[in-house]
Amino acid sequence: MSTFVKIIIAAACICLPLRAAAVDRELVYTYIGPVMSGGFNNIEYRDWFDFYTGTKKISGYFLGGGASIWVMSKWLIGDFSIQCQYNQNERTLHHLYYTVSGRVGIQMGTVAIFAPGIGLYFETPPSNRKYNGGAGIRAPLAVLFNTTFDTKLFLEGSVMYGWYGIGEKSTKLFYGINAGFVFKVGRI
Repeated sequence: MSTFVKIIIAAACICLPLRAAAVDRELVYTYIGPVMSGGFNNIEYRDWFDFYTGTKKISGYFLGGGASIWVMSKWLIGDFSIQCQYNQNERTLHHLYYTVSGRVGIQMGTVAIFAPGIGLYFETPPSNRKYNGGAGIRAPLAVLFNTTFDTKLFLEGSVMYGWYGIGEKSTKLFYGINAGFVFKVGRI
């Protein structure tokens, strides 16, 4: 057998499985839309109070709104959101709030997708007070309803824990819900 025939057979052995994999490749879609959020804060605030350092526990609520981007394949889902968040604790605080999460998508027939996951959150200035920002982990649990072929309505509950940007070694535990409506804008 000539070298040319061997090369052709080797190329066919490599290319045929790749072609089959390309046919079976899962489609990945991108969705973008508005999101609203709300929930409750529990902050353990450590700082100087007059002439001593101490710990103060405060609680309150938060509201937010912004944009959300979802990237979805058959089983894996990723999302990113940016929001302007309003916090009413001891004093009012406004700041930017970002989330990023990875999820597993569990199909619930053709009606919805159940999507538990894990992710990170970030809080950054600009804000209405001196605020260093914060960051931590989040555990989201979402249900995405198929409203039309190109849109989805999502409801998400999440618990977040991390650092609070006022004081020294302050921590924040907060939990809440997000609701949004996303539109399919493309395919990757």
